[in-house]
Amino acid sequence: MNFKKNLALLSITLLHFISFGQDNHYWNDQFGIKATALGGAAVGGLDDYSMVYYNAAAMTLVEKRALSFSVNAYQIRKFKQQNSLGPAQDLHSTEFSVVPNMVAGVTSLKKFKKWRVGYILVSKNVHNSKLNSLHTGQYDAIDLPGKENFVSTYAQEIRNIEYSVGFGLSYNVTPHLSFGLTHMGIFKSVKYYNNYSFIVLPQDTTSSQDTRVSSNISFNYWNVKGMFKPSVLLHYPKFRIGFTATLPTFNIVGRGTFLREFSTLNLDGEGLLPFDISIASKSTRNKVVTKNPASFSLGVSMQLSERIWAHVSAETFLRQDYYLIHEDPTSSDHYPSFIDDSVVIALFGGQKFLSYGVAARPVTNIGIGIEVQVSKKGGFQFGGHTDFNYNRYPVYTFTRQNIQSSQYNRLVFALGGNLDLKGGKRASMVFEFGFALPKTTDYTVDFTTPNAARNGLTGDPGTGVKTGAYSYRLMIELTLGKLLQ
Repeated sequence: MNFKKNLALLSITLLHFISFGQDNHYWNDQFGIKATALGGAAVGGLDDYSMVYYNAAAMTLVEKRALSFSVNAYQIRKFKQQNSLGPAQDLHSTEFSVVPNMVAGVTSLKKFKKWRVGYILVSKNVHNSKLNSLHTGQYDAIDLPGKENFVSTYAQEIRNIEYSVGFGLSYNVTPHLSFGLTHMGIFKSVKYYNNYSFIVLPQDTTSSQDTRVSSNISFNYWNVKGMFKPSVLLHYPKFRIGFTATLPTFNIVGRGTFLREFSTLNLDGEGLLPFDISIASKSTRNKVVTKNPASFSLGVSMQLSERIWAHVSAETFLRQDYYLIHEDPTSSDHYPSFIDDSVVIALFGGQKFLSYGVAARPVTNIGIGIEVQVSKKGGFQFGGHTDFNYNRYPVYTFTRQNIQSSQYNRLVFALGGNLDLKGGKRASMVFEFGFALPKTTDYTVDFTTPNAARNGLTGDPGTGVKTGAYSYRLMIELTLGKLLQ
């Protein structure tokens, strides 16, 4: 068997891994107390400042000049995945964060009564999680008599956040028809670390030979991009329907530093690989491009009785074809030297070893909410929404460098209320609870069945991964200014 066939066999045997984390959900976050409590069903138009984000055309519903308001979110995320790295090899993490959810405002223009101007700052997709695992045992892992000592480790850390700042304009064409436009600039920052290590140590302590497989990915980058959201609202006293198109983002500037290593040592079980391999590459302050696909939102709001409104919204996100966030400008350093760069590219996804790309499948999320006006000064809202995963590749593979992401879908429910205070102020609060839908998936790495000849020490794949992911969020809002009832 020549070395190209050996490398191909190695890539098939070693490089498939299960998926973790949560960075592949479009509807992780809703903005503003009322929109959050209504499950994101806000495209049909609400009487608060979140309309700058959801549907700028609905800003024409605000007749009084307003200052601003802010929202803080206190959130806890719990993640546990049973059998993620083989039977009884679990992963879990708990994340607590305090983040500003939204700062926004809407103002009317005295000389242009049909116009409204709004501004907004939102934070979204905030993740700060760490996962790690260590397993030791004795297994017949290599072609030597008896069992050997085996040590396997896994570590992953991700820090992700996006800040979006922008302004909106709306114009009341007729008493029942409005048009709007929001323009936003988006800053995204990602720090990521992923490491797998498999080590076999012989029982004979006089021998210095050990067998190893290791993979390490580490990168951090930031990116700034822009986006436009045209919108329209048809509104009557007891019925409203709104539409928003979120256009594809356009890149402005971005930079990142990327490091990747892959190596094997003495992995020669029955001819799987008759030589050691080491491939490494690093790129510093290289160009980064991130994209968001287009989406289309439709919302309907209807008054069911004198004090009750029902709201429904749906947003469809289009497919994002595979593209490179980071296009590797370097050639990887590798051993043995007789391996051509073209062979490395062919084995690692048809692109340079350090290149980093993503893709997304199309998804549609739906939100439903009920709004009850208890009195002139107060009311409450409740609702729920889906949060479907858009990860296009359910099985994580190191043949292409990307973030090890989630596979599960979520449901989210919320309950909130508001109370008008003196001086046109309003105090609001909402509690939100989300959870992963039950789903059993496969593990493709098993720390308990390492064998160099059969699976390159990564273990035999199997079924039985169960994910439990829960999120708890408390949001508090203070509104300065009086909104139209």
